[in-house]
Amino acid sequence: MEGAYDMSYLSYLLQQLIEKREQLIRLKNTKTTILNLQDILVKQELSVDEPALTASLWNGNTARSFVDKREVVKSSYIDITYSQVGNAIKVIDDKISSIQVDIQTLEIKIEMEKARIENERRVENR
Repeated sequence: MEGAYDMSYLSYLLQQLIEKREQLIRLKNTKTTILNLQDILVKQELSVDEPALTASLWNGNTARSFVDKREVVKSSYIDITYSQVGNAIKVIDDKISSIQVDIQTLEIKIEMEKARIENERRVENR
């Protein structure tokens, strides 16, 4: 009966390894998607200042109000693009590192369990 338990534990470890590898793939894909979206936001942020409005073209209270609103939009783009997205990327990177450690730990446990099972089989066959 112990042999069934051994294989069950090994199967459990292998399943955990598969799940962690799938999580790692999903996180890496998510990071790539977020980085691509960040590039889009950077390009959009640059377009906030277009068209250029000079004092000779447009002036007065309405012009000042419009420029102020542009600055708010630009500030929001900068906050989202660099601060918020940057924080999200850091969280993802930290989780990727954690999962990579989990994968290494599981791989070691799997090898140890395989060696233990093999050793028990050798002892039983003596």
